[in-house]
Amino acid sequence: MEKNLEIEISKTNRGKEQIILNRKYKKDNSKKYKCTEYKTLNQSPSFIILNNENQILEYDDSHNHLENKFGAAKSIVKNKIKDEISKSSISFNVNIKRTYDEISQGMGLICPGYNPIKSQVTRSRRKQLPPDITTFDEIPNESKYYKTKRDENFMIFKNNDLIVFQSPFQAELFSKNKHIFADGTFYIAPIFSYQVFITRTYATELNCFYTTSFSILKIKKQTTYEILFEEIKKNSSKYNIFINANIKYCIWHFKRALENILKKTYLINFETENWNYYDNIEHITNNVSETFNKYLKKLFAKKPTFFQLLSELQKEESKYYIDYERRTAGILRNKKQKKINKN
Repeated sequence: MEKNLEIEISKTNRGKEQIILNRKYKKDNSKKYKCTEYKTLNQSPSFIILNNENQILEYDDSHNHLENKFGAAKSIVKNKIKDEISKSSISFNVNIKRTYDEISQGMGLICPGYNPIKSQVTRSRRKQLPPDITTFDEIPNESKYYKTKRDENFMIFKNNDLIVFQSPFQAELFSKNKHIFADGTFYIAPIFSYQVFITRTYATELNCFYTTSFSILKIKKQTTYEILFEEIKKNSSKYNIFINANIKYCIWHFKRALENILKKTYLINFETENWNYYDNIEHITNNVSETFNKYLKKLFAKKPTFFQLLSELQKEESKYYIDYERRTAGILRNKKQKKINKN
């Protein structure tokens, strides 16, 4: 029997246990561990038998093929990443690339590249998500995804047509700032829903925009939007907001609408390009919301499932929370404000 035999337990892509000897040979699990080359043209007769404590009872080292260090290393890395994913209560919170980087540092030169294992590990992570939801009625009343990464309540309202997410941090931002921007997107809405509706705010002192709520709508009805804003108002009432607030509109789109309706009649002799804006309006478009929606669309190759979407929304909420805390603490420099002449 070979001395100084190093044994590592791993799993195949189908979840079947296998062992790796000295990071050279892979052996499948049966009554005894056979070399993975026994089903190939090589028909390798090598095998190993272990007891329940993974101690070697018998080992036949009759390998008749070249060492497969790359395949063995790839299997080890995949298994270690999958272990990290399985330990997390929310699998999508595990950063696969960061985990790979940490593992690869200890593997040395034989560590496989990230791309060859990315797709297989990603599939494994998706399998750990809760069962996919196909109708709005299947949305659960409780879920670990209804909490922020700081273990605070994230989901604040749910009925048959609407589910609203707003963390305490987002509710406070909603109350502190004068302007709220809202826009809906269809691209990232799960297949059973109509739209994801997002509100954002502008923190003047930091010259930054922050997201203040996410909502998933089943249908597009005026009453649905009214309930949405009422629930956000109710959740943020502890901060004394919306006492005298008015819902306005995108000034740029309003101007275009006036042009289309009136320019052919009453405004024939007026150049609308020279119009200015009343009351020193600071933000005349809703571009900040539309740009954010485009960013969210790029996160998914196709329409996400309900829990895939929530996982990303959790990350976005946490990212903006950290950014806000660091900026208010002076760790990050605030963005310089651009001066715009509204003429």
